[in-house]
Amino acid sequence: MELQTYLKERKELIDREILRYLPPEPPYGKKLYEAVKYSLTVGGKRLRPILCLAGCEIVGGSFKEAITPACAIEMIHTYSLVHDDLPEMDNDTLRRGHPTTWVKFGQATAVLAGDALLNRAFEVLADWDFDCKRKVRVISEIASASGMLGMVLGQQCDLDAEGRDDVSLEELLFIHRHKTGRLITASVVAGGITGGGSGEEIEALRGYGDSIGLAFQIIDDVLDVVGSQEKLGKNVGSDLERGKTTFVKFFGIEGAKKKAEEEVKKAVEFLKIFPAQKREPLEKIARFIVEREY
Repeated sequence: MELQTYLKERKELIDREILRYLPPEPPYGKKLYEAVKYSLTVGGKRLRPILCLAGCEIVGGSFKEAITPACAIEMIHTYSLVHDDLPEMDNDTLRRGHPTTWVKFGQATAVLAGDALLNRAFEVLADWDFDCKRKVRVISEIASASGMLGMVLGQQCDLDAEGRDDVSLEELLFIHRHKTGRLITASVVAGGITGGGSGEEIEALRGYGDSIGLAFQIIDDVLDVVGSQEKLGKNVGSDLERGKTTFVKFFGIEGAKKKAEEEVKKAVEFLKIFPAQKREPLEKIARFIVEREY
């Protein structure tokens, strides 16, 4: 399997399918609809929905079964970026190579666009025509990862830590695992649940997700220092400007890369319970995370 081809095909699939989950454009309030559509279509790797599709396949399901939760997860991820970019949060003006939603549509509309995406995601999941027990498990998994014990908590802890010199490694790990890691883990686990994975398989996917989620954020820390704004499609050097504690601050660039590689090795080890051919996509995605330049 050639990874770039695989990622390109799955990204194109999500790009097509996600717009089908938007409601019809309303006669009034069209600015909100435009902001939502803009936020969803200005690019992105679609890593989380791709992980959801791959998680479904590795346990023996069809990736087509997981398109609905995959698109819902991307809506949630997009909402989180829209809100994170706001002046009250990270104050970023560039995302995926384009002006951030608040820059293009104003702060108030950006807040509403994020709210709309979050709520639409769960509306889509609730309307999903699928096995009821599995659907409820998927909704619970995604909601837990997204909310006040997951991604939202991680964002608050990240804000609380800005400008402090006393942030411990333990606190930094907590921030990373919640702000970024929880939704990545939920993506692959939701896929596994959708595909009918056993308890052992789901826990293996959870371990995999936890490790790649941490690796992903560590490499984000590195790229904020050494990455290219053109390739990343967002402002670089912003962590230093905001006084954030990062893995680079603790371990240096090479040390942080080593930590990320250690997490990828753990992730690949979790997949050993699956047949070699089935685990190939997730193994290659894990390695891509530490090798990426964007």
